[in-house]
Amino acid sequence: MLTEEQIRRGVDRLTLDELVGQVLNYDMDEKRVPLDKAEEIIRRTRPGSQYMYCPRPEYRDAILALQKKYCKTPVMLVADVEYGLQDTIKGEPPLPCPMAWGAADDADLVERTNHAVAQRVREQGVSLALAPVVDINMNFSNCLVNTRAISDSVAQVAKIGAAAVRGFQKDNLVAACCKHFPGDGVDQRNQHFCTSVNTLSKEEWMNTFGRVYKAMIEAGTMAIMVAHIALPAFDKKVDDILGYPPASLSKNLMTGLLKERLGFEGCIVSDAMSMIGVCAMTDSDKIAVEFLKAGGDLVLFALPSDFDHIKAAVESGELPLERLKDAVRRVWRLKNKVGLFSDEAMIEERLHPQEDLEALAQEIAERSLCVVRDAGHLLPVSLKAGDKVLQVVVRKENPLDEEGHCLSVVEEELRTRGVQVTTLVNPQHYTVKNAVNEYDYVLFNITIDPMNYFGGTLRLTNREVLPLWRGYLLRHPRVIFTSFGDPYKLYDYPFAKTYINAFSSSPATQRAYVKALFGEIPFAGKSPVSLEGFFERQV
Repeated sequence: MLTEEQIRRGVDRLTLDELVGQVLNYDMDEKRVPLDKAEEIIRRTRPGSQYMYCPRPEYRDAILALQKKYCKTPVMLVADVEYGLQDTIKGEPPLPCPMAWGAADDADLVERTNHAVAQRVREQGVSLALAPVVDINMNFSNCLVNTRAISDSVAQVAKIGAAAVRGFQKDNLVAACCKHFPGDGVDQRNQHFCTSVNTLSKEEWMNTFGRVYKAMIEAGTMAIMVAHIALPAFDKKVDDILGYPPASLSKNLMTGLLKERLGFEGCIVSDAMSMIGVCAMTDSDKIAVEFLKAGGDLVLFALPSDFDHIKAAVESGELPLERLKDAVRRVWRLKNKVGLFSDEAMIEERLHPQEDLEALAQEIAERSLCVVRDAGHLLPVSLKAGDKVLQVVVRKENPLDEEGHCLSVVEEELRTRGVQVTTLVNPQHYTVKNAVNEYDYVLFNITIDPMNYFGGTLRLTNREVLPLWRGYLLRHPRVIFTSFGDPYKLYDYPFAKTYINAFSSSPATQRAYVKALFGEIPFAGKSPVSLEGFFERQV
């Protein structure tokens, strides 16, 4: 590892071109960036880090070879691991979502699980994890956080979030990047679509998100992601139309609040710079420059043109050279901590032995399921071999989802117990009318959450209530409503007599759900969120 003096001298020896390259992170997607284009980008700008989503091994190896050919300093690979390995290794099942971690309420289990994730992704060369999410889901209508949040409790987010940080960073395998500063979960809007707003007062913010970020800093998080979210209590208006700047462009928030007031000395990473929440606030050729001027360190999903804009800003004096060097030093300190300047053999020694990640995911799933209401006294079910179940799956349309529906494991698990299953996805009410009385149980399973629908709302539309039209399904004596996502669906289906929150549609969660239905395991989860008038938080 390098000493602080070696980092300082190493950064001082870099040319301006090399300095600029160190603060850029490119999204290398094989579909959009073929190898000839990737080579041109890497040759010309020599980026300090790169993001690759589930690359084919051949593409990944080619990119790594290009990095070695053109980049004289180690290149950091970045991945989004909120849900485990699925965004890094194609075909890997997702973990139960963070809200399930909150419901399982076991910090040690969360730490062990995320350490196992860190070991696996480090084998792929990844050394910066864009996780954990430490938002507080204060607004149940927030469409972006929801099950990505651990809880709506400050204490629970701090406890479980810190455990995830420790897991990622154990043995310095992977740097954690807590997100989304200054805190999502207050506004109901989506920062992908506009600059959303955290409307808390200074005192409220310090007692909530401030406490959480203090806890993450004390846990040693190496990086924090700043989002395209405004925090008016600590900032000044841009103008009457644009309102307040997002944190990703705000010196008051990045430098004044995060670095100086909260004492964060690590690396500040931007959220994706392609989102409208930042693009609507300034010209595209100024985004990266303004981020760095305000105190940011690593531009996530940069464009090659950002290299030219940053270089020109330094040459003109708009961006002080010392501010750029400070950003590069922070990036290098992060790289240094995760061993990128060390012998690779030292890292490989820390990768084994590995815990069984699938078993850890199953344990989280089995400890997270919550029965919110069982007025119908239907749990556990009294199904036997040969009985028939109708599974009605309700989901929002997502053009990026090619799988049809994501509850096939529920079907498989029921069939292994001898139960006959028919699944209908977003059926019309007349289809339900013609079928419902043929079945012993109806499982009304809802798969609406931010990760399978990046939209403007998680509330219901006509599409998601049509199966219940005319009440044909509701008249069945054994209907069990289960949300495999948004935990607030009792608000949308308040007439449900039996309602379960599973929080996630991961394969592990689906297996746990069927086991719990049959009474093979208890419904052991503690609700990590509350919904006024419907249910209370239990952690």
